[in-house]
Parts: sequence; C-alpha cells; structure tokens
Amino acid sequence: MPRHHIDVSSVTDFLIAHLGFDPCARIGVHDWLSLSGQAVLEVTAGPVFVDQAGELESVRRLLEWYPDDIWRYALACDWDRIGQELPLMGRAADVGDETGSRIIAARLAQIVLHLAFLIERRWAPHAKWFGSAFARLPGASEVGKAIDAALAGTGAAGRQQGIADALQALLGRQNALGLTGVTTALIPFWDRPYLHPDPAIAAELLDGIADSEVRQLPRGRGSIEQRTGNVDVLVNPAARRAAVVA
Repeated sequence: MPRHHIDVSSVTDFLIAHLGFDPCARIGVHDWLSLSGQAVLEVTAGPVFVDQAGELESVRRLLEWYPDDIWRYALACDWDRIGQELPLMGRAADVGDETGSRIIAARLAQIVLHLAFLIERRWAPHAKWFGSAFARLPGASEVGKAIDAALAGTGAAGRQQGIADALQALLGRQNALGLTGVTTALIPFWDRPYLHPDPAIAAELLDGIADSEVRQLPRGRGSIEQRTGNVDVLVNPAARRAAVVA
C-alpha cells in the first residue's frame, strides 16, 4: 500500500505556514510582495473536500490576484528588468561571448514568461511546472514560439528578434486591458544596434498607481520572486518577508 503524508492543523496555522501571515486579518503591501506564486498556489490550488465554515474558500477569494496598484507595480518591474539586460545580450555576442549571450537570453526568456503570467493575472508556479503552466495561458502559443526562437537562435540578432516578438505580443495583451497605450514594445538603445523596452511602458504603469504606499516602493525591485531565484528564500515565508521588508 502507498504511504501518504498527512498534516493536521487549523486553517490559520496552515495559512501562516505557507504564506507567512494570516490573510484573514489583513494583507499589507509587503505581505503581497512577500508572496511567491508557488506559495499562493499551495493554498489556492487543488480540491477542497470539506470546508463547512467556508474559511478556506474566503481566503482563496482574497488571494485570487494582487490589488490593482500592486499588480501595476509588479508589471512595471518586469519591464524594467528586461530593459536592464536586453542590450547586454547583443553586447556579449559582439565581443565573441556566445555562451554569455545565450545565458542572458535564457534569463530574459524566464522574465518574459513571468510577465505573461502577470498580464494574465495567474500565479506562476515553481520551476518544475513553470513551462507547463505557461503553455496553458491565453496567448501562450504566439509568445511561446517567439521565445523558442530566441532560445534556439544561433546569433544575437535572432535572439533579440525572438524576445522582441514575444514582448510585442504581450504589450498588445497589456494594452487591451487598459493598463498602457504604448504601441511599440522595443525601441533603439540610444545610438547602438540594440533594443530595449520603451520606458513609457513602465512609466504609464506606475503613473496609474493611486495608493501612496505603493507609489513609494523602490522602482524595479518588485515581488520576492522578481528579486531572487534562491530556492532557500522562496520556500521560507519568514525569509521572503524579511527580504521584501528590508
């Protein structure tokens, strides 16, 4: 007979163990930022067989998605993150570092797919299920083909074009939500032969934030999973909280 692992706890203890706080009390700005997608999915995904008091169902509704202002902040962060490294992909290739260029392309691909989850208001799971979950997102086919082309590209120009095509498709979906109105995702990087996201995209996202506490957050840092990929941090609610509060 197979053995199954069973934990017994109250709903409150269960939530604190996975999230690091009790969302029934209050979810503050830093609480939201301390959440990884995987942590939320551990609470909101999967079947619930008995919930007579409705406690878990109410929490699942609370955690369906970020408040709009924090959503805008996280979206802007991913566009900024892409802008920080996209020109470096071509610059590495220009000095003969194809390995370095490919590594940057792979890192950018992960951020682009994370941006896709944000735009579709879906929590991203951990690495094992990341690609599978992405494939189920609306618009995944177009974006996925572009990212595959970027990862398979044998030169910097091909990798850049793949990233550009993916971002243009995502910008279209973002614009359709009324979050931005910029028409072109990437523009020239000064007078150099590279591209980077139009700064107006992140600016429009941030300009739409009304909450004063969110407006004061440091630009470009975002949520815990935008700040680090360290597994020991991401699986530890106390470490996640400490990282975003710091």
